[in-house]
Amino acid sequence: MNQESKNEEKVEFTEIRRLNLNNDLKEYTVITSTKGIKELYMKLNDSKYSRSAPIPVLEEGEYFLILKPKLKRIKNGDIEVEKLEKKGSTLNVFYKEIENQEYAEKKQSNPILILKVIDSPKKIKLTII
Repeated sequence: MNQESKNEEKVEFTEIRRLNLNNDLKEYTVITSTKGIKELYMKLNDSKYSRSAPIPVLEEGEYFLILKPKLKRIKNGDIEVEKLEKKGSTLNVFYKEIENQEYAEKKQSNPILILKVIDSPKKIKLTII
């Protein structure tokens, strides 16, 4: 192991889907299979709409990270991930709460963000900034 392995390493990610739904998801969930993401999408599907959102595909060396932190600063807001950093065996997720007019009008306070992370799953730590 060299010195660099002790420092933070930026981790690439892509935002897949953003929604606001009150359900039993944990603060974060890691999904490593297509079967897992299909099951999640079935759970998130809104019966008001005839079509469901397209289900994303996982490639080798990727996983899905589903974030649903409790809002602390903005009651009917949203979340935005600033960066992901790997430090040792922990993935640090840095996010901030942001205003969202649509969520405020509908009095929604359960933002969910689905990310595709290019890495292998680690221990996850959420940090609000």
